[in-house]
Amino acid sequence: MNGRITACLVLVLAGCGSGGKSEKKHGDDGEDATFLRADTVQVTSPTNGETVESPFVLSFEAGKNVDHVALSVDGVEYDSTQVAAGELTVTLDDGLHDLELAGFDADDGALSTHTLQVRVAEAGASWVTIQSPSQGDHVYNPVPFVIAASDDLVDLEIYVDGSSIGTVDANGLLSADIPGEGEAHFVEARGYTSDGHMRGSDSITLTVEQGSAPEGSGFNAVVLDILESYATDGSHDYYWPEGDDWYGTTRDVEYRDQLVAEGDPEGRCYCVGLTWEVMMRAFESVDASTGGDGTLNGMSVSELNEFRVDWFVRDLYGDGVVTAVENYGIGEQVTSWSDVQPGDFIQFWRNSGSGHSVIFIDWERDADGDIEGFEYWSTQSSTDGIDYNSEYFGSSGSSVDASHFFVARAAMPADWTGW
Repeated sequence: MNGRITACLVLVLAGCGSGGKSEKKHGDDGEDATFLRADTVQVTSPTNGETVESPFVLSFEAGKNVDHVALSVDGVEYDSTQVAAGELTVTLDDGLHDLELAGFDADDGALSTHTLQVRVAEAGASWVTIQSPSQGDHVYNPVPFVIAASDDLVDLEIYVDGSSIGTVDANGLLSADIPGEGEAHFVEARGYTSDGHMRGSDSITLTVEQGSAPEGSGFNAVVLDILESYATDGSHDYYWPEGDDWYGTTRDVEYRDQLVAEGDPEGRCYCVGLTWEVMMRAFESVDASTGGDGTLNGMSVSELNEFRVDWFVRDLYGDGVVTAVENYGIGEQVTSWSDVQPGDFIQFWRNSGSGHSVIFIDWERDADGDIEGFEYWSTQSSTDGIDYNSEYFGSSGSSVDASHFFVARAAMPADWTGW
């Protein structure tokens, strides 16, 4: 794997986050995901969890090294085509289907895959899809549920092990605690018409795991002070060039007296490069104030590069920042949304398959005070580079996938552990 595994797809093949499941992937709107654009296959339509009528057109984009692609449906090869086509016409029976688009080079060597799930429904038929979590997922309390449904269904109710846990609007978010950690639970979503008739349902099983409850960290305050030092007037524009080994930082990053990342002369950046830069600047500040030895928990320069690759995300839908801090004993995942604090690092993914690396600022809440999205700080093309921005959970392609919202908290040196 190339040392510069970035994380920024632009729905042009490898961007800054993408939405479906895949390997060697990316994202849109200047968001971050990773991987080598030249090796990437990216399904652009339909999006993960979308409901379509049969036949439908599967559109995709592919990097310059991808000679041909092959589509599998529910584990069976369906069709293949040369990349130039850019689309496949797919005819499937009604129901839920797992799709996998794989890209190959001219020698038939596998390069990357993009997987997603779609529901096929007859035109005019009522349907319900549990879009998040997915079948067989292992989740943490409180569990966030997102349900998609046909337009004729106005009331959506969720049942866990036969008991109702509440109702939710289509494309809305319902979070609930499910007792019985380590056990499999049966979840059913039912959709009702305005006259109270049930016209559609969907079900999955999931397992609730024991979550973490990390203490607050003084590292967060340092992170927040540092991000306030960046101009948000467009002078730090979003920039992610193809085919270059730049790590997306606005400035040089040095470690153990070596230059480990060269800053952009114009102060531009891409998201994972920027959040990693802030992480490294916060470490330098904390190391100086605590009388540290100048190392990030003893990492060598080569180990720091592996830490950076973890941070930049190795797989589509990967947790990036969580893997990085836990692999090197400098922090841990925050599993409960009630524990998330300003200054935590986040890697999230949208239903479209695009992703983003950001720093958490606050929750966005609806009129009832329930979480519907979040405010963050990062760099993205929609804000002309570094700035604050908000996004929302839901079932649409551009909405954030609640099941792939990963939060990491860096600890102060006194709380670092062995690795």
